[in-house]
Amino acid sequence: MNYVIAPVGGDFPSIQAAVDAAQAGDTLSIQAGVYKERLVIHKNGLRLIAEDGAVLTSSGCAKDQYPDGREKGTFLSATLLVLGDDVTVENLEIRNDAGDGAVVGQAVAVYAAGDRGIWRNCRLIAHQDTLFCGPVMQKVLDEVAPRTLDTVELVESTGNCPLTHGRQYFENCYIQGDVDYIFGPYRCWFEGCTLFMNARGGWYTAANTPEEQPWGMVFHKCRLTGECAEGEGKLGRPWRQYARTLFMECDMDEHVSPQGFHDWENWDGIREITDRCGEWRTTGPRADQSTRHPNQKRLTDEEAAEVSVENVLNGWRPE
Repeated sequence: MNYVIAPVGGDFPSIQAAVDAAQAGDTLSIQAGVYKERLVIHKNGLRLIAEDGAVLTSSGCAKDQYPDGREKGTFLSATLLVLGDDVTVENLEIRNDAGDGAVVGQAVAVYAAGDRGIWRNCRLIAHQDTLFCGPVMQKVLDEVAPRTLDTVELVESTGNCPLTHGRQYFENCYIQGDVDYIFGPYRCWFEGCTLFMNARGGWYTAANTPEEQPWGMVFHKCRLTGECAEGEGKLGRPWRQYARTLFMECDMDEHVSPQGFHDWENWDGIREITDRCGEWRTTGPRADQSTRHPNQKRLTDEEAAEVSVENVLNGWRPE
C-alpha cells in the first residue's frame, strides 16, 4: 500500500496515524508541510518518502518532567523514535526545536533503535545530542506504549550496554548539532554526509562501542564544518573506553579542532582515546594529522581497504 500524508487532502493528516495503519512493505508518501508530532515507528519494513519541504518537529528535552518532578532525561526527548527493523527514511527534515542544550539539556532529533535502518537525503537538526543510534531501555518503551515491538533490543543502560546487533546507514544527509551530537553503540556508516557544528561547539561524535564489537561509526567522504569558533569542533570523545570511530577521506574545514579526537574527563575519571579512533586521507584546512591526539590511529592504505560497508555493517549492504 501507498499512503499519502498531507496537512490537507491526504489519506492521513499526521505521520503517526499513517504508521499506525501501515504494514510491512508499505510506503508512506509525506507531502510538504510542518508536522508537529513525536513520531514512533513501531513497524518493520516501512518506507517514509518525503517531498521537499516536509518537516517533522517537536521540542522534547532532557529537562522535561514526570508528574512527580523527576526529569525524563535524554532518551525520552526524541522527535523520531524508530523501533522497527528495515525502515527507510528519505528526504525528510527531522528537528528537535527545544533549544540550547546549556538551558534545556539534551534534546534528540532521531533515536534509531532498529536494525538495518536506511536514511537518505535527510536533514537532522538539533542542538545537544541530535542523533542516537542504539537500543532502548524499558522506560522508553513504557513512555511510548502501546506502540512497541516484541523484537526490540532492550538494555538496562544505553551508556554501558552489551554487544548490540543494530546497524544504520546514512547517505547524503545533513546532520547539525553540538556537544556529542552523533552518539551511541551501533555500527553506523555515513556516506557523503555533511556534519555541521553549532556555535556552541563541542564534539561531532561520542561513540560507546562495546569492547567486543569490531566496528563502530565510520564517516566516508563526509564534510565537517560549522559556525562555531575556529578549532572548536572536536572529532569525538569516547563515551565508553572502547569507542570506535573512523573518518575516511573526509573534508575538514577550519572549524575542526587541530587535535582531532579528545579524551573525555568525567566524574569517574578520564576515558582516553585509543587507536580504535582514527583517520585516513583527510582533506581540507584541517588535513594535517601531525597535530592530532597522539593515541589516535593513522590508517595505512592496507588497513583502510578493510573498512568497507559490508565489513562495518556485518555483511549487510543497503540497496
